[in-house]
Amino acid sequence: MRADAQRNRAQIVAAARTLFVSKGVDTPMEEIARAAGVGVGTLYRRFPDRDALMNAVSTDMFERLVEMITSASAAESSAWGVLQRFLRSWAEMRLGLLLDPMCHGMPAAIEADPQLRTVRQEWLDLFDDLIQQAHVDGELRKDVGLAEIATFMNMVVRDDRSEVTDRILDVMIDGLKA
Repeated sequence: MRADAQRNRAQIVAAARTLFVSKGVDTPMEEIARAAGVGVGTLYRRFPDRDALMNAVSTDMFERLVEMITSASAAESSAWGVLQRFLRSWAEMRLGLLLDPMCHGMPAAIEADPQLRTVRQEWLDLFDDLIQQAHVDGELRKDVGLAEIATFMNMVVRDDRSEVTDRILDVMIDGLKA
C-alpha cells in the first residue's frame, strides 16, 4: 500500500474507533470519513462496508493491546509489575466502551478475518502467559485468570475516565494481589 493510502487507512480506523466509542458503532460512514479528513469514496475503497471497518477497528484494538503488553514487559522486571502497567494502559484506552457493540459480531469476524484472528490470538497468548507467570511467581491470586481479569477490565472501563474509575481500577488491582 502506498504511504498516502496507509495514512488514510490509519486515519479512518482512528476516527472510527473514536466515534464508535463516543457515538456508537452505528455512526454514519460519512461522519467517520469527515472526522478522518478523507472523502467518503476513500473510506469505501478501504472499507467496502461497516463490517470491514469494524474488523479493522477490532484488529487495531488487539494490536494496541499486544503493544501494551510488550511495552510493559520491556519496562518492568516482574510479571506483577507488567500486569499492573498493562491493566493501567488498557484502562486508558477506554476500550470497554466498544465491548458490547464490537463483540456482538466478533465470532463471525474472527472466523472470516485471518488477520483479526491472528492478532487476537497473539494478545490472548501474551496475556495468558503473563497471568500464568504472575501465578508462578506467587504475585497473582490463583483463583483468577484471563477471563476474570478481562471481564472486570471491560466493566471498569465502560464509563468515561474519572477519579472514581481510576480508584475502582486501583481496588481491582489490589484485589488481584496474592
